[in-house]
Amino acid sequence: MLRKVMLGLAGAVLVLVLGVVAVAGYFYTSWKRPPAQRVLAVSEAERYLLAASREGDAELVAGLLKAGTPVNVQDDRGFSPLILAAYHGHTETVRALLAGGADACAGDSRGNTALMGAAFKGYVEVVDLLLQQPCAVDQSNGVGQTALMFARLFGRKEVAERLQQKGASPERRDSSGRTAEDWAQTQVPESPVTAPNSLARSAAPTAVSQ
Repeated sequence: MLRKVMLGLAGAVLVLVLGVVAVAGYFYTSWKRPPAQRVLAVSEAERYLLAASREGDAELVAGLLKAGTPVNVQDDRGFSPLILAAYHGHTETVRALLAGGADACAGDSRGNTALMGAAFKGYVEVVDLLLQQPCAVDQSNGVGQTALMFARLFGRKEVAERLQQKGASPERRDSSGRTAEDWAQTQVPESPVTAPNSLARSAAPTAVSQ
């Protein structure tokens, strides 16, 4: 009887040991460094994505997204790759980011969206791409300004027409009570917000050309 008990215990111990070895082998295989090529750290990949979007390197952007870099990453000012690409008029980069799932409705730390940046600069093709996204055309920033207000303020007539064709309201008022027409009649153009200049200063690691 004792012999049977001892054999049973020995068998149980053997099964336990084999189980521990199998689990250890699994974790070793899972954690060991991949031998093929270096994989960018997340923070480094995100930094490259922001810089590539600003510079308009659509091929690099597509590659980084394919490698798993988060498309909606933001820098310390809240600027996303899409906001940077749109502000600088990089149509193909904007297209690549949208295809990769970029959120066109997301704003920076002041609430300014990619559409507002493109409207401010007058990039019609970029505006057309962004208007195809499921965002409110009259989406406002933190002080109530819309893309139409940006377009009217800086005389971007074609962009303003596109926005109004999509339903942008010229009667909408910002927190100061001004409409898009009010901004258009400003004698000395003054940006509703400082986002465009901030966007330019945000470029890292190199300076941005306006």
